[in-house]
Amino acid sequence: MFYGDATRLDLLHAAGAGSAKLLVLAIDDPERAAKLATQIRHEYPHLTILARAHSVEHTYDLMQIGVEYIYRETFDSALTMGVKALRQLGFRSYQALRAARIFRAHEERGLRASFEMSDDAYISHVRNHITEDDRDFRDSADGAWEPSPPSSEASKISDKDGATSREHVRLRLL
Repeated sequence: MFYGDATRLDLLHAAGAGSAKLLVLAIDDPERAAKLATQIRHEYPHLTILARAHSVEHTYDLMQIGVEYIYRETFDSALTMGVKALRQLGFRSYQALRAARIFRAHEERGLRASFEMSDDAYISHVRNHITEDDRDFRDSADGAWEPSPPSSEASKISDKDGATSREHVRLRLL
């Protein structure tokens, strides 16, 4: 067992980074985590890095460095809570889990797609991403059961233009 500053190359070397296969990067400070990821990529390019990201911006920083396996700190817990909230509101378990699965896939696609965009292209992409949210929930043909008609609670909630739809309710709850 080694204790010390993981960004010190001598400590990494002594701990066996040269022959290791995997580094789990879970440093609380995003700047220090990015610094360590950069050092690992440079000194030990063979290492697979599993990194915890604190925000979307931190995710983009890690992607820029070349980290392939990034886990956003609150994303999974937010999905889990969203599933529980949907179940508490009367959605069936498979509906809640399906909504979370669709949202996860859509969010990850959008995150990867927006990574290399200019600011103008990013704004356009976000607008398209929002439109796809509606289509993904409405037209999903993933083999799951069809959702039941909107509940009375869902019909009371409307989007900014006054349109009411269950798809918008799901996104707000997740």
